[in-house]
This record gives sequence, structure tokens and C-alpha cells, in this order.
Amino acid sequence: MSRPARQTGRTLIELMIALAIGLFITATATGLVLSNRQTYSTTEGLSRVQEAARTGFELLARDIREAGLNSCGGVQQFVNVLNNPSSLWWTQWNGGIRGYAGTDAFAGAPFGTAAGQRVSGTAALHIMRSGSQPNTVASHDTSTQTITLSPANRSLAAGDLAIACNFSQASLFQITAAGSTTITHANSGTPGNCSRGLGFANPPDCTTTGQTYRYEANAVVMRLESLAWYVGNNGRTTTTSRSLYRVTPQNDSGTLSLVTEEVIDGVVDLQIDYLIDGATAYVAASAVTDWTTVVGVRLRLVIDEPDKPSTATDRLRRTMTHVVTLRNRMS
Repeated sequence: MSRPARQTGRTLIELMIALAIGLFITATATGLVLSNRQTYSTTEGLSRVQEAARTGFELLARDIREAGLNSCGGVQQFVNVLNNPSSLWWTQWNGGIRGYAGTDAFAGAPFGTAAGQRVSGTAALHIMRSGSQPNTVASHDTSTQTITLSPANRSLAAGDLAIACNFSQASLFQITAAGSTTITHANSGTPGNCSRGLGFANPPDCTTTGQTYRYEANAVVMRLESLAWYVGNNGRTTTTSRSLYRVTPQNDSGTLSLVTEEVIDGVVDLQIDYLIDGATAYVAASAVTDWTTVVGVRLRLVIDEPDKPSTATDRLRRTMTHVVTLRNRMS
């Protein structure tokens, strides 16, 4: 009788070892996938933060570098003939730049919790600068309030804020009409001019005629831009709840109205220090007594990963610093 064939198979121990090896390989592969996913998410978040910082610093620096009016030189007399300039922050000439610390109230960016309102404890910055290339004055007829430009009016429109200046004085007014070679400064518009005269007086003469002053040939006229930067609430909960904002008056068919723009989301804090001409260290806004002597600005932005809510525990946050020199005040 022949022997029956021997049965073959795997023992329980062999199966357990095979299962253990399989689980180890699966766990390793899963861990590698999760690790790569986390690395990708972190890299993407860091890229977004760096992109926000680069864009924010570039836009802020562009405005800060141009603060003031280089074409007017160091004029000693400045007159503002707009209606009620003290009630409109964007018409109050500040020499080019004015900073506000985290607790300083600023009409251009009031504190609050609503969307678009400034976050308490963050700085704000008001800048006034030339918004166009200077137009050369050919003649000025004070009886008709008409300034003729040479060779032509390149950029000025009715409703624009403008500054006419020479090396003796500068006048801030609103253009009431504009042609191919002329502009006028009559008593009209919004906010409008309180006086037809552009002459200096202390206190300002806001009568209808005012102080007559004629700008001679080779004086200049340029459009004025008045704007403010601040960190505000954006009203969102699914992403970061703060953003960097810019507010500026815009000319709408001859009438100026304020427009607030959300520029960069994820910016949760803005702090600013200032360098005074002749000094070696930056100081806070409270230490600046004469804003016309500021020659440098140090910006510090705190930026969160924009796509994650502020409550997320895994969001990225970076603090970055940038220094800007005021080009118009460099000797």
C-alpha cells in the first residue's frame, strides 16, 4: 500500500509574521503619504505668507518713498483753501507723512470690530504725495481763476485735489474745471474751494475772494494723492479675520468720495517706527514731534497663513521687517 500524499500549508506563526510585515509596510507607506502631504501644506502655506509679505512691503514702500512733494522744494508757506479741511482727514496737509500708534485715533481708519474697521493695537499711516507728473504753469489769470499749463494738461481732471507751488509757497485746492491746456479753481465742487484766492494767510482766509496770489510762469501744478494704510477686520471666519487695507479718495465725475480697499488678507498686525533726520535709531510715532523731519520708516508685518481661520492651531505665522527711505527727503 502506498503512503497517502503529505498535506502542506502555512503555520499560524508564519501567517502572523506575514500580517505583521504587511501592516508595517502599509503603515510606513501611509506615514510617508501623510508626511508628504503635511510638507506640501506647510510649504504652500509658507509660500502664501511670503507672497503676502512681498506684496505688502512693495505696495507700502511705493507710497512711502513718494511721500511729500519733491517738485515744490522746501516751501515755507502752505495754504489750504478747501472747504472745512479740518473735518476731512484726507485734505489736511501733513507734510507728506503722519503715523499713528496702536492706540492713536485716526479719522481715516476708526477703531472697531466691523468689517473694514481698524484693529485696536495696530498702527496706521497717512501719506500725501504727488499723484502725477508736475505740469508747468505758463500763466495764471487770477480774475478768472484759470491756470494755463505748458505744453498741455497731461493728467489733471475736474474734481482732482491739486497743489500749485513755487519756491515761496504751495496752495492746495480742488480743480473745478479742466481742459486740454487749462484748469480752474473757482468756488464749486465737493468738498469744493472756500476761496477763489490761492494766497497764504494765517489763519487762512476763507472768504469768497480770499487772498489773491498769482503763480508765475514755471511754477508747477500736480495732482495730490492722500491715502492711508491700516490693518482691519475683514468679517470672515473661514479664513484669517484680518487684512491690510488702503483707503483713499477717488474722483467720480468731479466728486471725491472715500474708497476702502482690502489689499492683502492674512496681515494680522502692523507696527511702524520712524527715523528722524540726523538720528541713528528708529523711534515710535509718539516720539516724533515734527513729521517733516522723518526720513525713514521701519515696517513690521505679522502675517498668518491666509487660507486658514485664526482659530486653527496649525496655521503658519511669520513676523517680517522692512525699511523704507523717503526718496523726496534725501539730500
